[in-house]
Amino acid sequence: MDKSLLPEAFDRLKIGYDDAVLSRFDAYLGEIMLFNPTYKLVAQEDEDEIIIRHFIDSAAAMPYIASLGPKTIADLGSGAGFPGVVLAILMPDTEFTLVERMSRRVSFLRNVIARLALDNVEIADCDAKRVAKTFDVVTARAYHPVYDCFDEMERLVADNGHIVLYKGPEKNAKSEAEVLERSKKIDGCKILRLQVPFLDEARSLLVLR
Repeated sequence: MDKSLLPEAFDRLKIGYDDAVLSRFDAYLGEIMLFNPTYKLVAQEDEDEIIIRHFIDSAAAMPYIASLGPKTIADLGSGAGFPGVVLAILMPDTEFTLVERMSRRVSFLRNVIARLALDNVEIADCDAKRVAKTFDVVTARAYHPVYDCFDEMERLVADNGHIVLYKGPEKNAKSEAEVLERSKKIDGCKILRLQVPFLDEARSLLVLR
């Protein structure tokens, strides 16, 4: 494993960190490597690929999300914890709810939260439609197209809150936004380009207020 990947990426992204943060990511990676053969959490088996494609990719949106000043964030379909666990490590003063309905992934997330001592994280082990709370930010990565899940996301967003979705190329995000605007008459979709260190693939954020 290349120990310089995370520190260099965080420096490029202007994300603050210390040895305790890096230690948590190291422990997180260890849990993924331990449970991945059984739980099939990620497609990659190489540690550096997991760091780049999941840790750094998830962290790339953190400066923007933090700029919104959220006190509470929900991560829908959290899976192995991307982006929820990554953001929770980097934003310890923000409360996170990881929404995941698959039992084996819930078991993994509970283990990770305990292993990393993340006291700013809780798990909602149910479908997003059953979550009763509202949040300042609702986020998701590798989730359904926004036009298929907008209603359930909108219900979870507090007044003046934001939906922040991780997407691939900007043109794909734009296509989803156009479908949503036609079907829901939504104004104010914002698409932001993400620069993900060490990743030669296009990434963007689709933001709805």
